[in-house]
Amino acid sequence: MIATRSPLACGFTLFEVALSLGLLAFGVVSVIMLFPMGIRSQQLARFQLYAGAKAEELVECFNATHNANPAIDTEAPNAWDVPVSYRSQEWDLESRVASHRFGVLPLPLDIARRLDSDGDEMQKILAEGGYLYYSQPMATSNLEEQALATAPPNEAQKLVFAVTGYAQANAVHILAQKNWPYENPYPSPPLHGPHKDEWSKGGAVMATFNEAPSFPIICPEASLPGGDPQVKPVFDAYLAYTQAPGATDEAHAILYLQAALVYAVQKLGSSDFDALFKPTSTLTAEFATPSTVFLHYTPGPLADTSVLWKQVQSLRFVSHAATCVTRWKTSAELGASGTGGLPIPASGGFPGLTLTQDLIAYYHERCLRTIMTYAASCPYDWACPRPLQRSIMMDYPLLEWDLFTPPASGKIFAGGQGMGSVDAAQWKPIAAQLVKNPGCSYQFPDSSPPVGVASGSPFWGELDHFTLTRRFDADERCRQLVFWAVDWQSYEDFESAPSAPVDASKYPFRSPVGTEDANARMDKVDFRDEQLYAYRNPEKVLLFAEASAQDTVGADVSGKMLLNNTFNSNGYRDKGSSLQARKVFSGTFGADRNFNKRFDRGTVPRSVRMRATSVGRFNYYDPRLPCIVR
Repeated sequence: MIATRSPLACGFTLFEVALSLGLLAFGVVSVIMLFPMGIRSQQLARFQLYAGAKAEELVECFNATHNANPAIDTEAPNAWDVPVSYRSQEWDLESRVASHRFGVLPLPLDIARRLDSDGDEMQKILAEGGYLYYSQPMATSNLEEQALATAPPNEAQKLVFAVTGYAQANAVHILAQKNWPYENPYPSPPLHGPHKDEWSKGGAVMATFNEAPSFPIICPEASLPGGDPQVKPVFDAYLAYTQAPGATDEAHAILYLQAALVYAVQKLGSSDFDALFKPTSTLTAEFATPSTVFLHYTPGPLADTSVLWKQVQSLRFVSHAATCVTRWKTSAELGASGTGGLPIPASGGFPGLTLTQDLIAYYHERCLRTIMTYAASCPYDWACPRPLQRSIMMDYPLLEWDLFTPPASGKIFAGGQGMGSVDAAQWKPIAAQLVKNPGCSYQFPDSSPPVGVASGSPFWGELDHFTLTRRFDADERCRQLVFWAVDWQSYEDFESAPSAPVDASKYPFRSPVGTEDANARMDKVDFRDEQLYAYRNPEKVLLFAEASAQDTVGADVSGKMLLNNTFNSNGYRDKGSSLQARKVFSGTFGADRNFNKRFDRGTVPRSVRMRATSVGRFNYYDPRLPCIVR
């Protein structure tokens, strides 16, 4: 018989086996090669989510957080003498949110310069003076960091972002020479307050408290060169009434009212005084019932805006003084029924009148209605404080810097001890209209802005250069947030690298006082965390306060961090003129940038460059006016 082979007994040749193994290897290798691409796509998608959330957070923070820094000085004789005219207060996203309170921190330049991106965009931004930013390691901001636990690893810190596109020329929201508007209740006495050596002495001093300490009481409305000297007797009478020996009395109240009425006669003349302060039928017909809302009321014979401020001041002082009399006289004594009243004797040109309760109510109502008309109709007439009872947008003038006129110039720290030799310059401000009756600075009543003029002013710019109200297209106000993903914390010096350079205006130095030099002005500022939102090093809460924090890798550095303490455990701080304080302020010693409260080093040497992956771009509107959405 001939033997036959079963098909099941057949085998592959070596060639067939090799071919099969080759096909299997190709499939496995293909899958393995696609694995990193899948992981990378997943990571990219995750960082795109981070970028979208961060962009919304940044714009929300910019639109809805504090735009005031109450721990700073806002007034000085020159714009360069206080930091409000500098970069730190610009209404640009990166200027406002790059703060220790808002959790946006500049990446150290030593690290930023090692990062590559498509089109070399990162390095172009740095070359133009911009920064790259990273997020704080903590999950939230605006808390006291020394009370927070060690932060867990935060992948969002690998997200690096920048702002591209040029910022607008923003409005000037604080005029250093006079931080208008001033607000005061109506009716009220002349605006005043105690000062301690914050002005040049002389005619600005009105009186002093009888109690210790004897700080001078300043009345800027009565000061020269830009004030109203006829206010001084009114203020002196008011001060005598409030500071009379023992207790205030009826006689001083009447003297105060007489002084206010004399002021009114001086400002208005006899005929207008009688029409305003000695009404007949108008008293019962128009003002018998006090209004519950403030009306846009225009007094008939007093509608001329050139004299309206005089009406406002006269009514303000007279109404307040008349109301003071009600402490000493009852309704019956003041003729509540329309008869009787309190005779006020003639004095200094004031012809005398009989004060009644109806007249007091009329003065009050007319005072309120006149100031509301004045405040809404004359935003660039600064003769009178704006009413505290109703703050409106018209209280705030539109101002901007004139970038096309030679700037004003002078010396930084002029008047200090040998510190007046540093040249300074600042663009001149322009108002939307000519500023009338600019008055005196509250903080420096011996100095004031001059009356606005169309050309040739050493203080004001050219009105023709004003652009805030001009028509614009949306793309003219468009800027962009650009996000990249890069593991910059792998560098060996990610915590030892010094902070990015801090703009000098981030230091909230105080305005000039007497002959103090720059060191004194650096020391005498209250560094309050809850009141300084746009100042200090943005990395402040993470900063190492001494060089020894970098001595040992992995060592606990919680006692060597600045955090929110006035002083750290060794007494170091970022306030003051000492070399140590200036180094801490500048971030010279590095920072705990992952907030694990230990000093860390990455594994990547400084010589290695990293490639950053672009993960998102977001356009946003760049406003020129400071505003808060809610």
